[in-house]
Amino acid sequence: MTPLPILGGFKILKDVVRISIVSPPEDESFPSRFCGAIAKERINLPYFTFVYNRNSWGMNVVVEALDEERTVRLIEDLFGKFFEVSPGKAILSLFPHKNNPAVTGTLFETLTEQGFAPEALANSPSAVSVVLKEEFLNQASDALFGPFSFSAYRTPSDWKLAQKGKEQLYKEVVASYQEKRPKVYGLNYRESQTLLIVKLDMTKIGFFGKILKGLAPMAMDLSFLASSPDDHGEVHIFFCLPSSAEKFQNDLLKTSDSEIHLEEVISAAMFSMTGPHFGDRYGIASELLRTLNHSGIDLLAFTCTIASIRGVVPVHQIDQAIQAIKTSFEVPAVVKKG
Repeated sequence: MTPLPILGGFKILKDVVRISIVSPPEDESFPSRFCGAIAKERINLPYFTFVYNRNSWGMNVVVEALDEERTVRLIEDLFGKFFEVSPGKAILSLFPHKNNPAVTGTLFETLTEQGFAPEALANSPSAVSVVLKEEFLNQASDALFGPFSFSAYRTPSDWKLAQKGKEQLYKEVVASYQEKRPKVYGLNYRESQTLLIVKLDMTKIGFFGKILKGLAPMAMDLSFLASSPDDHGEVHIFFCLPSSAEKFQNDLLKTSDSEIHLEEVISAAMFSMTGPHFGDRYGIASELLRTLNHSGIDLLAFTCTIASIRGVVPVHQIDQAIQAIKTSFEVPAVVKKG
């Protein structure tokens, strides 16, 4: 087995609330309108993902506990009561994963071995993140030192000592932007991607992790990952691999139909962007979604986590999406990834 890379570490954000939303059917502009309303109220979203499934948007939204009441009131007043609120959550982010499916797969296996079922999943260019019950954090963080090695600390005690006095490092001061076009460090994109949609019970996420680890020897990037809200104990996971992995992944999933169900395979492309204060100021996702919606881009899935944004679009719309982003953001460079 290929050894796992030495990782930089992991971050934890406590005292957050997860809000899961399933939009009314065929309401294409819902994510844009939702983010616009949230930005108008100056509410920051440290974790925000959505996927398009069965003609509705499935959204996982995380806000800090102090923003829970006004966020819930805002959603209810503007959109209705089609959401669920789950307090007492935390975000665990492991970095850097470098799109390595073995890192993500091992994290999922480790959580399952500890008896934890994450409530939401996402990756960013720098980290893979899971939303957990806060009561699981100590055991989950200790368990990471089994399969993973970290350059910054060797034991759970080292990590806990390093966190003393730094509890606010994850929580930057919320800042609004004044630029007519917000700046980004760069915009990356990948063509020839396959978006796979699978359904599984989140308690079986370790099995999905095993599948991801099977891709690692082929040096294939896991370029996108997001999950839908829970639906009667099951979730849909959206993930992107190079088109060359499609046959391998389909064959593998066909042997696993008792645990995981492949529901759809879509030819896609994805883009990724980061910028100054992306993780700690409101309005970035709102500006992007407004631009893409105005340009007629059919977003398939989206994540905004750990100061970065990733989006999946139909493969024939990637050039149009890039041009749309450049009209609203100050983009110094556009890089096509292999």
